[in-house]
Amino acid sequence: MEKLTCHECGTRFNCGAAPGKIHCWCMELPNMRQNFDLAGKCVCPDCMTLGRAKQMTRARKVRRNQRQNSSVRVSR
Repeated sequence: MEKLTCHECGTRFNCGAAPGKIHCWCMELPNMRQNFDLAGKCVCPDCMTLGRAKQMTRARKVRRNQRQNSSVRVSR
């Protein structure tokens, strides 16, 4: 992972795939900015998702945990 500075807000953030992951985090979050091409510019998760990155990530974890806990388990 590489440490970059966001072109929009100046925040330092990690760019690249986390250990054990194939894709960078930016491939997993939606670009919610209208008319914003990411080619050639790097922006932090909050700028990319209009400040909703943490909320979206948290909601995904909750949904994943709910799916895991609600799945039918067969014991032998």
